[in-house]
Amino acid sequence: MAATSSAPAGARAEAPVPAKAPVPAKPGRPRDTTADDRILRAVVDELSDHGVAGFRINNVAARAKVAKRTLYSRWTERDELILAGLNTLALDLVPPRTGSLVGDLDALYDDIADALDSPRWLIAARCSFELPNYPDLYARFQRDCIDKPLAVVEDVLRDARSRGELRPGIDCSVAAETFTGSIAGFSSHIARLRGVSAYGVRGHFLDMFLQGLHDDAGE
Repeated sequence: MAATSSAPAGARAEAPVPAKAPVPAKPGRPRDTTADDRILRAVVDELSDHGVAGFRINNVAARAKVAKRTLYSRWTERDELILAGLNTLALDLVPPRTGSLVGDLDALYDDIADALDSPRWLIAARCSFELPNYPDLYARFQRDCIDKPLAVVEDVLRDARSRGELRPGIDCSVAAETFTGSIAGFSSHIARLRGVSAYGVRGHFLDMFLQGLHDDAGE
């Protein structure tokens, strides 16, 4: 025998009451978006004052006005923090892509000379003398702060080779080292004591360098 409904004839069935959504938890303290910049500036200041050997995490935290746990939540190791600071001092080169070797080297020369003329670069130069005592850190520094800028110059030279602007036999790696190393030498403290500057020798150096690179047939 079928069960009879207790609801009156013609009455609508009541819709189920939806469950209440859970109340979201109160958000925690928002992440300090300025902390990274403060920390990296503090790292550079600490390296400037004490170098790699005297670098102290506690000093960086105090300079940046952050807790040590804030540091470690971003950089878990001392070497990572040092390298992050050094990366802010590195040459940030971009291939000019002017379409000619002369135009590309003109632009790169100025970018490198401007960077090396900055007092901040002297901090990186000072640290570079200490870094061989820290082989793992030095290898990463060389990869990020030396090899990457050199690779940009090499790319420019390879592009010039594909356009037929380099004479046969040019080693792009050696040429890139010569180009950047020469500008660094002109920008050194000893050069300045002798009255030499990267800006002062710019035209003469570029003329000689390009003369050594150019395909004789294209001149």
